[in-house]
Amino acid sequence: SATGGWKMLCCITGTAPEEPVVSKRTGHLFERRVIEKYIQQHGKCPVTDQELKVDDLLPVESSRVPRPRPASASSIPGLLSLFQNEWDALMIETYTMKQHLDTVRQELSHALYQHDAACRVIARLIKERDSARAQLAQFTARLEQDKQEARQEADQEMREAEEEGKLPKAVVQKMQEMSAQLTNRRKKRQISDQLASPEDLDRFDQLVTFTPHSTAEPGVLCLHIHPKTFDTIMTGGNDGTAILYDRASGQISAKLPGHTKAVRRVMIHPTAEVLFTASDDSTVRIWKKTETGPYKTEYMFRDHSAGVRGITLNATYDYLVTASADNTWNFYDIATGGCLSTVNAAEGDSAVKAGFTCAQFHPDGLILGTGTGDSTVCVWDLKTLSNVATFEGHTGAVTSLSFSENGFYLATSSTDGTVKMWDLRKLVNFRTLTFEDSNPANPTHVNSVCFDVSGSYVALAADNVKIYSVKTWNELKVLYNHTGSVTDVGWGPDAKWLCSTSLDRHVKIYAAK
Repeated sequence: SATGGWKMLCCITGTAPEEPVVSKRTGHLFERRVIEKYIQQHGKCPVTDQELKVDDLLPVESSRVPRPRPASASSIPGLLSLFQNEWDALMIETYTMKQHLDTVRQELSHALYQHDAACRVIARLIKERDSARAQLAQFTARLEQDKQEARQEADQEMREAEEEGKLPKAVVQKMQEMSAQLTNRRKKRQISDQLASPEDLDRFDQLVTFTPHSTAEPGVLCLHIHPKTFDTIMTGGNDGTAILYDRASGQISAKLPGHTKAVRRVMIHPTAEVLFTASDDSTVRIWKKTETGPYKTEYMFRDHSAGVRGITLNATYDYLVTASADNTWNFYDIATGGCLSTVNAAEGDSAVKAGFTCAQFHPDGLILGTGTGDSTVCVWDLKTLSNVATFEGHTGAVTSLSFSENGFYLATSSTDGTVKMWDLRKLVNFRTLTFEDSNPANPTHVNSVCFDVSGSYVALAADNVKIYSVKTWNELKVLYNHTGSVTDVGWGPDAKWLCSTSLDRHVKIYAAK
């Protein structure tokens, strides 16, 4: 410690130490940082050259000794120079701060300008939004008013059509436009080069067989093949269920339970995932595929009072006709599920008494053919909903009918064991196909007749399956694979394969081998 006028000075630097330490071995005083560096380099005392370690140093408690003023601050010229330097530094700092302040002011001004511009844009957008909302409200109100007026006009037109016994004008116009397109297209129609030849049909044999329906109530009653892709076969059975069969995978892709009695007719929509079924329980169902996968009933028609035996889709794909044993046929809008018209054929001179047994649209869509239990075939003009022709000649109930793609021929099958060909141009029967092995007293029931897409061949379903050439009317092939009555037949594309259903529970596919 310092006593009296004495001061502690470092033995190396000769200045008052900021952190004094003393050597235990020599008693000399040092500045800690200086002596520690010296010991690290030399390992001995700088005064006595004795060995010295950092552990030999003891700290000394002392009052702080102020540093002496530098020489520049110990005279008036030095002080003036020091003040001048500090003044210069202050001026430089002030100038820098002014520059920074100007920069900040510019940035703030720019930000305020942007904020003002953004406020103006937001104000304009809010004004435009309010204007758009007002216009939308006006448009919505106008649209609702137009809808209401259109609905009223449609209802009025519907009432007028019902009073006149006709379909709404818009529906008739739509069907006429489609009919004109299809007629022009048919004139240019050419038979595919891939069409199966008579020799190919002669080599037809069973390719696939499956039993999709329940064994509790055996019997497959009807089928329909997808008219565009031909990759799906739909069947209906005595068990009240409809089945979708994927031909490529050979697996059942969907089951449609719901009807309480036998499903008599099934149909696949050509362009939408929509299915149709008609049943002896007097109902018709429209099935639509859901987002999760399975088909669900979208509409169920209960307008008939007896079993529904025929369903057919118009060429527009928008309208459905159902024919029932209650002597009526109905015209439906598929989109809305509304019945646009009901025709009661039990009234009039050529009244139907034994009910309808089948129905099919002409390929052009303006003519409807229906078969009856009275053994007659009725042809209806959809523009007037009137019976424009009645074909008589069968002696038993008409079981099915099929229009040829050429638009001129109509084939009808009957429980009298015959299939009759009618020329729609002359309204005459020009050909009758019979089963030679049929007993006249108990004739073979011909359950179905079907032209292929080209109109070149026709297939018959009875106790067996028969294929005829339309050009020569020669019998090309007889298929005896079923053990029960064959209920329905349908063609694949270009007559490459044929499908049949039977009361023996089997669905069979035939192709050339």
